Amino acid sequence: MTRAACEKLRGQNVSLVEDGIAKLTRAIELNPDYSDAMQYLQLTYRRHADFACGDKVALSADLELADQWARKAIEARKRAMATAQK
Repeated sequence: MTRAACEKLRGQNVSLVEDGIAKLTRAIELNPDYSDAMQYLQLTYRRHADFACGDKVALSADLELADQWARKAIEARKRAMATAQK
């Protein structure tokens, strides 16, 4: 994708993605073990990374956050399974 096309898509969609990040973050604040919200948050950060438009630092930061939330979601699911087995 060209930089101009990326910038156009970013302008049209970044506010929606950032709103999703804010709402999912709030859901996790309210329920720290909400693994589904964590999983959606990691996907949303990956979508946010699509709007880096050549900014390698921003891309790397978003992908690192996505990886962190993916790990947290797995850990939360493991805790939930361990609790359910008791």
